[in-house]
Amino acid sequence: MKEHGSVLLVDDNADLLKSLSAILTRSGYEVDMAENGLMALDKYRNNRFDVILMDVVMPGMSGVEAFRRIKEMNPAARVILMSAYYEDDIITEVMKEGVHTALCKPVDVAWVIHLIQEIVSDQAVMIVDDDPDLCKTMAKMFEMQGYSVTTACSGEEAVEIMNEKMCQIAFIDLKLPLMDGLETYWRLREIDPGIKAVMITAYREEMSDLMKQAFQSMPDSCLFKPFHPAEALEMASKIKRNKRPRRCRNI
Repeated sequence: MKEHGSVLLVDDNADLLKSLSAILTRSGYEVDMAENGLMALDKYRNNRFDVILMDVVMPGMSGVEAFRRIKEMNPAARVILMSAYYEDDIITEVMKEGVHTALCKPVDVAWVIHLIQEIVSDQAVMIVDDDPDLCKTMAKMFEMQGYSVTTACSGEEAVEIMNEKMCQIAFIDLKLPLMDGLETYWRLREIDPGIKAVMITAYREEMSDLMKQAFQSMPDSCLFKPFHPAEALEMASKIKRNKRPRRCRNI
């Protein structure tokens, strides 16, 4: 089963937790559950989940307080709040503080899955390069900014990973063993036509023909080695900003 990402469900309604957990697990997500805000904090300390789906009103620590504490641990945390009550002032405030979306209970499960998929894919980056040091450095930079990162040392490995995990942006070295970067890009597009690609190379002249083919194939940009990892981060940010905005069903 394809593992789409990790989700923490937080609600004091045990039946709702079990139901949502079963649905998300069948959809390919790794799911954990917490019955209150304090338990959610403990679980998040040990596992930086890709998405947190959390009730607002719970005994002990509310979802709003738990959200704020989680944001202190990781400002890039993605949190969806749920509430059966229309608390306009509180919801407006936490939306300004970085809540991704607020939903009314009972939730539309199909819409919840769509939101989670959108969040996970929006934060997923793959780095394809046979230089392990470059992969490690870039991965660390992206992870510090809240991205979910996978690395591959060859095109074949990248394709294998893509068959198992979603990815929005791929940074692909043009000069790879066996399968070159351009072929890798096309193979990844066969799996997901919406994937965005940034080609990277240290061989401006030697790889010129491949570069022309790459630009004709419309990858989003190119990085020439050596480059600072922050340049790659900025390219990813530009790609995300250029995505068509989607309307969220907020309270």
